[in-house]
Amino acid sequence: MKLGRPYTVRGQTYVPTDDPNYDQIGEASWYGNQEQGNHTASGETFYRQRPSAAHKTLPLPSYVEVTRLDTGQRILVRVNDRGPFARDRILDLSKEAADELGIVRAGRAMVRVRRVTPKSRDRDKLRRGYPVVLSSVAPTATPPRTGRVAPYIAPTVQQPVAVAPSPEPLYTPPQAYTAPPQRRIVVATPADPDAADALAASLTSEGAQVQPTANGYRVVTGPYSDDASLSAALARLRARGYQGAAVIDATQPQEPNGTP
Repeated sequence: MKLGRPYTVRGQTYVPTDDPNYDQIGEASWYGNQEQGNHTASGETFYRQRPSAAHKTLPLPSYVEVTRLDTGQRILVRVNDRGPFARDRILDLSKEAADELGIVRAGRAMVRVRRVTPKSRDRDKLRRGYPVVLSSVAPTATPPRTGRVAPYIAPTVQQPVAVAPSPEPLYTPPQAYTAPPQRRIVVATPADPDAADALAASLTSEGAQVQPTANGYRVVTGPYSDDASLSAALARLRARGYQGAAVIDATQPQEPNGTP
C-alpha cells in the first residue's frame, strides 16, 4: 500500500491520505473503454472486466464498500487508480464494478463509499479480478454521516395542580422578553455540494436547507420552538432511515460562515 505525493490536476491539488474512517456520499460513474490495458496510478494493468475503482486520495491499493442509494445494492471494490477529476463525482468504477452495481446504462448513480478491511479471501478474489457482491440494504436517499445520535425528546404533559390563590401585589415589575428556544436537526454533513443539494431536495417536506461549514456542508431542518414539533420531526427522519440526526441549538452565536 502506498499514498504517493500530493498532485495537481486542472489546477486542483489533491493530498493522498490514509483515512481508515473514510465514509462519503456522492456520485459514482464508470470508466474503462479508453484505458483498457493502460497502467493505473498504482502501476497495475487496468482491465475493465475486473472490479476496481479510482479515487482521488485513498491509499493504493485499498478497499471500499460501495452502496447504491436508490436500490441498496452493495459491492466491494479494490481502489488501484486515481480519479475521477470531475467536481461532481467521488468515485470512478471499472465497467465490471459498474455492471455489478447496475449503473452502466445510466452512467452514474448516487452512492455511499466507505473504506473497509475485507476478509483475506475477499481481498484475494478482488486481486484476482473476481467480484465480491454483498447483501443489499434498504434503499435510502442519502445515509446520515453525523457522528452522534440525538436523544429522542418525548413531549411532556403536565397535569394541572391546584394552587391556592395569593393576594395580588400592589406592583408587578415588567418581565424581560425571552425568545423561545430555536433548535434545528442536522440530518447529514456531506463534503460534496451536489450530495448536500440532493439530500435537501429529498427532504423538502421537512423544510431542509443546505448550510456551508468549515469542512463542507450540512443539511438541517427546522428551527423548532417546542419539544413536540422537534420530537415529531426526529421520529419522521428516523422512520426514513436517518438514525444519526442530531439536535443543535440554532440560537447560539455563529461563525461568519454560518456554522455554530
